[in-house]
Amino acid sequence: PGTISTCMFYTGLDPYTMKEVYVAKTPHDKALQRALLQYYDPKNRDLCEEALRKAGRHDLIGYSEKCLISPKRTNAVRASKNSFGDGKRYEKKKKKY
Repeated sequence: PGTISTCMFYTGLDPYTMKEVYVAKTPHDKALQRALLQYYDPKNRDLCEEALRKAGRHDLIGYSEKCLISPKRTNAVRASKNSFGDGKRYEKKKKKY
């Protein structure tokens, strides 16, 4: 191993302290880590949420400025925001000049 990170990956140990470190080996675990690093990308949203829930970090899912991602919007929420009351979509009338 040429670098410390390579050494940690192959041995699972921190070479300075000889303590065990977590190393993602499966493709799914690697994808979860990548999603957390790229949390701002919408295509990583579901994996990011899964990783945060798996780590017990529910506090990072929400609307405050300290949260990484917002809660998942359901179809019912989307429909209520886009409808007027009778279930039809609300569209603004075009202005005539």
